[in-house]
Amino acid sequence: MQEQNRQLAAILFTDIVGYTAMMQKDEQNALAVTRHYVATLKQSAETFHGRILNDYGDGTLCCFPSATEAVRAAVQIQQQLQKEPKVPLRIGIHVGELFFEENKVMGDSVNVASRIQSLACANSILFSKEVFDKLKNQPESKSVSLGKFEFKNVDEPLEIFALANEGLVVPRKEDLSGKLKEIQKRYARRKWIIVTSVLVLSIAAFFIYKNISGIRGFTGDKSIAVLPFENTGTDSIEEYISDGITQDIINKLSKISSLKKVTGWFSVRSFRATTRTLKQIADELGVAAILKGTMQKHEGKTRIIAELIEVSTNKRLWGFDFEYESKDIASIQSNVAGEIVTYLKADVTPAEKINLSKHQTENVDAYKFYLKGRGYWNMTRLDSARANYSKAIQLDPNYALAYAGLADTYAIGRSPLDDVPIAKFYAAKALSLDSTLSEALTTMGFIQQIFDYDWLNAKKNLRTAVNLDPNNYAAHMYYGLVLMHSTPDKEQALREFKKAVDLNPLSSYANWLLSRNYYFAGKYDLAIDQLKKTVLIQPKTLPSTQRYTYAWSLGLVYLKKHDYSQAKDYFDQLPEGDAIQLDNYQVMQSYGYAVMGEKAKAITLLEKTLKKYPNLDHYRNSQVYVALGNFDEAMNQLELGYTYRETHMFWIKVDPEFDPIRNAPRFKALLKKMNLE
Repeated sequence: MQEQNRQLAAILFTDIVGYTAMMQKDEQNALAVTRHYVATLKQSAETFHGRILNDYGDGTLCCFPSATEAVRAAVQIQQQLQKEPKVPLRIGIHVGELFFEENKVMGDSVNVASRIQSLACANSILFSKEVFDKLKNQPESKSVSLGKFEFKNVDEPLEIFALANEGLVVPRKEDLSGKLKEIQKRYARRKWIIVTSVLVLSIAAFFIYKNISGIRGFTGDKSIAVLPFENTGTDSIEEYISDGITQDIINKLSKISSLKKVTGWFSVRSFRATTRTLKQIADELGVAAILKGTMQKHEGKTRIIAELIEVSTNKRLWGFDFEYESKDIASIQSNVAGEIVTYLKADVTPAEKINLSKHQTENVDAYKFYLKGRGYWNMTRLDSARANYSKAIQLDPNYALAYAGLADTYAIGRSPLDDVPIAKFYAAKALSLDSTLSEALTTMGFIQQIFDYDWLNAKKNLRTAVNLDPNNYAAHMYYGLVLMHSTPDKEQALREFKKAVDLNPLSSYANWLLSRNYYFAGKYDLAIDQLKKTVLIQPKTLPSTQRYTYAWSLGLVYLKKHDYSQAKDYFDQLPEGDAIQLDNYQVMQSYGYAVMGEKAKAITLLEKTLKKYPNLDHYRNSQVYVALGNFDEAMNQLELGYTYRETHMFWIKVDPEFDPIRNAPRFKALLKKMNLE
């Protein structure tokens, strides 16, 4: 019997996606890609103590002494291969035993690694649970489970993970189609058929203008709410498509300056499948017209039926009923928005007319990924949003809106020093492709105030965003923030916040931000009224973290009114828990106790919290030390907050909690560093 040399190793398989087609299309480019790939692979293998065992031309089999080194090598390889000439590489990793006979490398683990690699897509790294178990305590490796898969010639289903580090693609499970058992392939095909059918439902508006059956004569104040389209078919329609189309119609309409009001998505989405009358909805949202509609599958196509109603007269201004093909999906919002503008008798400038007909992408698949990314963004599932926006950009590298979407996901990342520069890069990229993109200008203006402390350019970009899109509630909010923190005109700032709430009256964030800035402006009674109104907006669905935010916000206002009994009632509602978010609430509770004179209790609670989580929000910590009279430590904490660019730092000029140290030299010096003097 031939002697076998066995060893435990991390096995890494690579494969260049579409190599054969690449070679047929442009042989010289394919050779340049291959040379870049081979040189990068050799360098990374040497750096991380790996061995290239087999070279298949457009792919390789490598082994590494540990899973950590294999993954680090894979990341370095993918990063290098994004430089020109770019190499569309997929990588699969598994840990297991392999053995050698003469020049052959064998073992079940080799087969498993090969199967995992077959699932991957370009610029992705997939690996087994065995690898995940060895990485899960390493913070630099961010991973996402894609679920379990049944592979050919592998007995048990395997859970597969994707590395989700910056710059890597995380595939959608429904897109994976590697070396799977036939039963799982059939399941994937059925799921794709459902998804494809669902996508069809959003396309009919391309033909809307051919079948207008409305009545002219709108007499209202040119304000409108576009309700989410309802699925009335027997098959389920994925909401990210119908919701995405609804949002795009809203976004197109919001850029028409002669429309007094276009209600934002976060307010209209609560009326999906509602039992309330149009009159009740219109009264709650403050609009004169409503667009409502349904979508359903019909004989292999998707049918969309919609109508525009003048609410005061219940007059049907315009309606359509069409079936459509999926290739027209990117035209829907332009055509629907154009017809609505006509029937609301809105004046449209030449620039607005161009924008109405403009499509950010002609690539239907890119548009679908963008819609899905925005759906995840609305659910604050940032990793999933990033993956889908990245997919959209892969399909259309000039897709400005997708870059703006990516910027949004990083602008509110957990680590500002790491994430916000990435957000700024993507926002700048979006603006380089479309300098009139209000969404990207809004994000850039937000970044310039919370991170760069560049108030002049923040104000300029946000004012431009508002001018380009008068109904962009986020632009009004962030413009209000700039004015509140960098100018003495608090009333002008509050007008911007009120406008944001008027445009999106059911947005809990917009309402809370208005109340918070009433507090900064010293209007405490208005702050209390607005906070209580905010709590009532969505009492049944409001996440507990938001309820706690409202509790400490109300507690702060009552402290300023010296109503300690009411303040204590709200601070006592804050929970104690293991999550960092909950322990931030404990810091706020410590502040409340310190101001109310219970300093021993405040110190005990603060020390307990900081011992458990020493790197909590330094801005919050500093407030407690101010209330305790320890001004030096308060400044130490604020200076750390500045160093780490904590999001709330730009509040310090107007936050009354810092009044006791406002004239201290260190505080003034910090304001100067933040360009707030």
